Amino acid sequence: MVLEKLVSIRDAIRHPTWMFLIGGLISVICVFIAFLVFPSTVGLFSVFLITFAMTPFMCGLMKYEEVETEEEFGQRANMNMFQRHGDVLKIYAAFFAGMILSLSILFLILPETTVQKIFDDQVKEIKAITGNVTFPNTFQKIIFNNVSVLFLSFLFAFLFGSGAIFILAWNASVLSAAIGLVAKGVGGLKGFPTAVLTFLPHGSFEILAYFIAGVAGGLISAVLTRKKSKWFWIVTKDSFKMIGVAVILLVIGAVIESAVISF
Repeated sequence: MVLEKLVSIRDAIRHPTWMFLIGGLISVICVFIAFLVFPSTVGLFSVFLITFAMTPFMCGLMKYEEVETEEEFGQRANMNMFQRHGDVLKIYAAFFAGMILSLSILFLILPETTVQKIFDDQVKEIKAITGNVTFPNTFQKIIFNNVSVLFLSFLFAFLFGSGAIFILAWNASVLSAAIGLVAKGVGGLKGFPTAVLTFLPHGSFEILAYFIAGVAGGLISAVLTRKKSKWFWIVTKDSFKMIGVAVILLVIGAVIESAVISF
């Protein structure tokens, strides 16, 4: 695949900035292809294309991480779970940030009619979410929605290796549309930093939780293919601990988000 020729897994681990650039580039290309080939549902199909494009690389990343962890058993045995798997989290975070930046800029610089066509699915999702949070029990609704996404990230990654990319790509596109809408309301491109800060307090906890869940599912998926691995139980325990940490992060994010909505 062209992506693997441009950036190897080793290069991505050593220089996560490459994944930031790749995230932006892949997102723009996939949106362009979806706009030409699937004009009726550009938003959703662009997410499918991003997932399709990144699946070989992310599956290879998980297998590489599991093999490296086994080979460095002595060094990593005394590390905590985030030190052991921090490289993968950095790659996910860099790729996600690249998607958000590029898609947000597209939302702000393209003509309004084109934006409506590309981000129609995402805007509908935003309206559905903002409509739901006007009802009582905001905190419970936010928790239920976010935990559902969390376990989908874990399940998709467990079943398909890199399945979490679909969930992350969809959330990146929705968040980009939300940032774009806010930025347009406060000055367009000049309002971009303000728009990002609007979602940062609670969004950072939620996004980190989804990363962790995706990595946890991917690690279990990779280690199950090597049952004789001496890391089998350690990685399995790490994965379930990660899920616990991710749920805690979601609770913190929901508390902040519901407080902001109530205010």
